[in-house]
Amino acid sequence: MSVSPFKAALKLKCPQCGKGNLFSCSNPYNFKKLTDMPDHCPECGLSFMPEPGFYYGAMYVSYALTIALSVFNFIWIYMLWGFVVMPYLVINSTLLILLIPVFFRYGRSYYLALIYKIEKGSGKRRSHNE
Repeated sequence: MSVSPFKAALKLKCPQCGKGNLFSCSNPYNFKKLTDMPDHCPECGLSFMPEPGFYYGAMYVSYALTIALSVFNFIWIYMLWGFVVMPYLVINSTLLILLIPVFFRYGRSYYLALIYKIEKGSGKRRSHNE
């Protein structure tokens, strides 16, 4: 049974097998271990670090998540109070600051899934076991 890389990314799992955890610690607010990832999937051996600097592209995914949340916040705050700047700035800024670790992890997860999906289609991606 084939697992969707994007469904696996939603669960912070390996995009190939959907079983191995992407992060060593499941708590994104454990700041000492926020970025700790195994080099390879413990289940299927897929490389989580294909090359140095690989996750720089994850910043764009994280940025997209930030923009999506900001637009969502603007819409519901606008519907609730009309166009009032201060509640939007306070609520949105607070939520964005609190969600930095979560967006960081999902940025990496979805970026890895996206690259995996692209390379799987071209036949370039190899696991550690191959």
